[in-house]
Amino acid sequence: MVRWRERWLVRCVSLAVLLVVAGCGRGGSASGAGDSQIAAQVNKGEISVHQVQALLRVQPGVAAQWGEKAADKALDALIEQELAAQAAAKAGLDKQPQVIQSLALAQREVLARAYQDQLADKARLPDTAAINSYYDEHPELFVQRKIYQLEETVVRPGSQDEADALLRDLPTLAGSEALNLHLSARGLRKASQRLSVAAENVPLDWLPKLAKLSVGHSLAAQRNGAVVVWTLVGAEDSPMLLAQAKPAIQAALVRQARQQAIQEGMKKLRDEAKIERRQPAIAASSASSASSVASAASSAASQP
Repeated sequence: MVRWRERWLVRCVSLAVLLVVAGCGRGGSASGAGDSQIAAQVNKGEISVHQVQALLRVQPGVAAQWGEKAADKALDALIEQELAAQAAAKAGLDKQPQVIQSLALAQREVLARAYQDQLADKARLPDTAAINSYYDEHPELFVQRKIYQLEETVVRPGSQDEADALLRDLPTLAGSEALNLHLSARGLRKASQRLSVAAENVPLDWLPKLAKLSVGHSLAAQRNGAVVVWTLVGAEDSPMLLAQAKPAIQAALVRQARQQAIQEGMKKLRDEAKIERRQPAIAASSASSASSVASAASSAASQP
């Protein structure tokens, strides 16, 4: 079981870093670096220290899980990937239309991401006035911050009509007991648990409503095929001072600025480009393309 888990993790990391590796190049010393920059020689191919660092950078969660052995395990993953890539080339798989298309898509993805990162890097850092304004405009996150005690009920309706009916009836139900009776009467499956959630961890579309909700009442939304219901059990005031909130506010504003810079940059590109959509051609090839992608994915997933 442990061995299987390790191989599954290596495969996930290798797939996740595919785009980075595709951008770095394979075989030889693409960057012209000396031997000190080569982490491993695999037959006639080379894996650079930069590729190991790139893998760890794009998978920080996995790197943290690996701990002190992160670099060694990352290198092992890249060696396994390099061996498979060399075998694929030897078998002529790099000449197959599906593989050529996948490589082209990977290259396009790497280049697009690099350009958007370049746009995002031009975003201006928030000043003190912007940070103070954000603090004042979101009292539910700071001055009026609360720790919410909730009962979360996840319901899986059998149809969209049942989901719509539950969302429609919910405002008339006060408390978990009334909700449970309502679900039982309709034979709906559910799973419940108690949660303690700080304001900053509440979905932004729910927070203003939750801040005004009376104890015993509920909020609900349809997510991933289920209806998620939060019933307020209690709330504890836990305000956050500006000095405490400043790092989080700055990070949030930086994310917003980067997203806005990307959106504006991409809009400028679209406005300046000549784009001709050919829907008939897309429709004619969509079925066969979807089938090919599904087949390739299934084949990759079944490899040991």
